[in-house]
Amino acid sequence: MTGTCELSPKVSQRRLPLRSALAPIVLVALAVHRPALAQSAPQVPLVTGLTIVSALHFPEGDRENIVRVTEASDSGVHYQWYYKQHGGIDDPRFPDRAVLKRYVRASDLAGAPRLDAVFPSNAPEESPGFTAFSISRAAYRTLLAEKQMRYTVTTIEGVAGLGKVVGTALASRMTMRGTLSLASAQPDPISVLLDGARVSLPAMHLKGAFALQNDKDAFDMWVLADSTHPLILRVIDGTDVLQTIRIDLPSKDAEVETELQKLCRAEIPGIYFAFNSAVLDPASEPALSAMSRLLAKHADWTFAIEGHTDNIGGDAFNQTLSTQRAEAVRTALVSRYHVAPARLRSEGFGAKRPREPNTTIEGRARNRRVELVRPCAK
Repeated sequence: MTGTCELSPKVSQRRLPLRSALAPIVLVALAVHRPALAQSAPQVPLVTGLTIVSALHFPEGDRENIVRVTEASDSGVHYQWYYKQHGGIDDPRFPDRAVLKRYVRASDLAGAPRLDAVFPSNAPEESPGFTAFSISRAAYRTLLAEKQMRYTVTTIEGVAGLGKVVGTALASRMTMRGTLSLASAQPDPISVLLDGARVSLPAMHLKGAFALQNDKDAFDMWVLADSTHPLILRVIDGTDVLQTIRIDLPSKDAEVETELQKLCRAEIPGIYFAFNSAVLDPASEPALSAMSRLLAKHADWTFAIEGHTDNIGGDAFNQTLSTQRAEAVRTALVSRYHVAPARLRSEGFGAKRPREPNTTIEGRARNRRVELVRPCAK
């Protein structure tokens, strides 16, 4: 599932409606990732291979944004977002696929008082003086100490709401100035899937108010309550909610292997599909590679690959989709990783076996999954 996330939700009347700007050339990013405030909270290190998935709900499903850290070093961080849109708007400005990139310097992660959440395909990867998926560490400390600070955001003229993508040269970037304010002294819990397990991350609640001439913008934003890397977890404008739903660390081979040895069943973190589609996202490649290594290590094991969905779209649609997704994983392992076809079979269960209620974005994200199952499973 895929889409994008636009930071500046509420804008002037000159901007396009939310539903019309959902297939990309500019990714306006609000996904996220990373560590938490309390010592006991789950840790999410900013490392190469980290994958962050956010979602925005639509009637036909939850459109997911998949962002991967392709390189994290002392000098800065490279992000890459893979987009595949199936169906949507008949507009030449909105292609059905794109790969969008951003490089953020370490110095900007440390101290920039600005956020550039616009990813144009025709612009340099770097936006000096701005962060992209977090506020800076200095901004975090200032908000804790002083409760408010002057801040700058970059958005796009012609786009309203969250989850937007608009045309290339046709898009007019806007730099809006205003304030970020601390809305609550205590962190709020944000529920995410961390390597497939449900956890709560503490988040600082902020309110933003920005303006450029007659254009005004206001939103609520939650960032991870960690002074070392305060990443954006949720943005709300009215009824529109963009939220990080899952975070996958680079490799969990040992944990998956242990579950398969003890329980004969394991969910595979890091498998992603295009929106309402059985097309595997390129960000799934590390998980597929890990599965092939596991199969090579245990040459006597055979598996059923199970596909599961949420309940949006109807029983027949979900049954077909889950079957196709399970088969897509099997096909990738056989064709690209040369796993013997006889060792794998695929099966779809639609929405029949939910892990959590389908009433929330988080619950639906938990239920969209791929599992490996050995014959010994109960």
